Amino acid sequence: MQVMIRKTITLLLATTVLIACGGGSGTDSTIGATPAVFAALPSSEVANAAEARPMSDTQVHRLLTQTTYGPTLVDMNALKGTTAEDWIDAQMQLPATYLSQGLDKANTSQWNEYVNVWWRQGIYAPDQLRHRVAFALSQLLVVSAQSSFSEEQYGLANYYDILIRNAFGNYRDLLEEVTLNPIMGEYLSMKGNRKPEPENNVHADENYARELLQLFTIGLDQLNPDGTIKYDADGVALPTYDQDTVENYARVFTGWHYANADDFRWPSTKDYISPMTSFPEYHDSNEKVLLNGLVLPANQTPEQDLEMALDSVFNHPNVAPFIVKQLIQRLVTSNPTPGYVRDVAAVFDSNINGERGNLGSTVKAILMHKEARLGSELYPTTFGKVKEPLLRVSGVWRAFQPERIPDNFNYGWVHKEIQQSPLNSPTVFNFYRPDYRQPGTLNMQDLKTPELQIIDESGIITLTNRLLANTLWANNFTADQNSKAIAINIDHEMQLVQDAEKLVDHLDRMLLGGSMSQGLRKATLTLIANTTRDSNKVVNAIFLIASSPEAAIQH
Repeated sequence: MQVMIRKTITLLLATTVLIACGGGSGTDSTIGATPAVFAALPSSEVANAAEARPMSDTQVHRLLTQTTYGPTLVDMNALKGTTAEDWIDAQMQLPATYLSQGLDKANTSQWNEYVNVWWRQGIYAPDQLRHRVAFALSQLLVVSAQSSFSEEQYGLANYYDILIRNAFGNYRDLLEEVTLNPIMGEYLSMKGNRKPEPENNVHADENYARELLQLFTIGLDQLNPDGTIKYDADGVALPTYDQDTVENYARVFTGWHYANADDFRWPSTKDYISPMTSFPEYHDSNEKVLLNGLVLPANQTPEQDLEMALDSVFNHPNVAPFIVKQLIQRLVTSNPTPGYVRDVAAVFDSNINGERGNLGSTVKAILMHKEARLGSELYPTTFGKVKEPLLRVSGVWRAFQPERIPDNFNYGWVHKEIQQSPLNSPTVFNFYRPDYRQPGTLNMQDLKTPELQIIDESGIITLTNRLLANTLWANNFTADQNSKAIAINIDHEMQLVQDAEKLVDHLDRMLLGGSMSQGLRKATLTLIANTTRDSNKVVNAIFLIASSPEAAIQH
């Protein structure tokens, strides 16, 4: 898969470098509350766990690429010779770093400042694994600032904090917090959802009920434990629910509004932080029939109906393979084998303590499975994934971590440039679909490439220009204290610049995990040789490698 994706991205990149660099000969050209501490989880929870062995540079880079916003030199050096389990356990012990805490120190009058806080924490926060899992969950339990509350920075940050806080918690608890969150309530119109009044042509809003089923828990088709679809005797996929099911769940989610709402129909105040509260008089208290024939008796409270409804969805056998497969895709590989999904889904269904839905156990099972740790060796033609645009940008900033970020740093408009931004997808279906296949060779090989749904020729050009801005342009702004740019720190690289071979070895290690091809190595050495200023030798080399097809793949 890595080779085929590189070829695809190479075709997309055919004219990109010339456009980004302006051509030239090469000489000097600018080409909430803190959660409880988690006990170390046993790797034996997952079948086919990788053997705990000291890691090489390549293995360290792979682990850090899967579990952080990008490897740093400090982490690369610290983890060499340790085990993956050591890193995972240590990360799960760290207290959470919340977006809302960062907003307290930021300029919240600046549009989309919560995004700038997300960047700051992505670069500096020590609890990297928690943040990578939260980012994955944000693409599954989607809300978007492109809706009517784009200015509600604390509300959006608070929603993201729910994902951070529950990243290693229980998925059932996360579902309930998300369901009652007012940002979600407004985004999918559960907030203000009224019981049916047929005589007044009022019907329960189906929006949240439908997405809870289709996107947040069980999906459209019945699944086997390994994530493959179940079919009937005629080869037709078996559905998980029908329209009647949606309508009954929609009636469950009636009678909820802002916690400070003074009127259910026309509230004068909006609380985007506190969980929504119930208004029993607007709740449908009639009997409801849910998944698998579960009957909610009449005259229950809104809280009782909600608890039973969420339990009914959470306990559906589809949840484990449906959620697990998408988490694997976001963290490890776009095309996990059915065995990989089955092994981890079993841990989601019941961890070593018999708990269902424990995300800490699930995440560790994902990362400790032999397919995660040895995938490139075991499945060289199918393992890996295209890096998301956000992670390619953060990866450069992490690899050459700046000493400071300017107080007035602003990249809150990132979605306009690279088609991706935290909590800013165009629809509830995320930036891309998990089953998307790039037309052509990859599709003919039945390989999923979700991220390529938002990476086209135009996107490649803007992303490449952004990587250029992160290297040479920002580096030239180092002395300008009024700059809003982040200047990468190349102090360590400047110590290696007189030995081009050592410099390229180091950049290969930091950006590619030691997997650089001979062709890219030769091109990088040639660029260094044809550049006069030492600092430009470094940043040009970084840009060339970071913008290459080889750097676009996580493997």
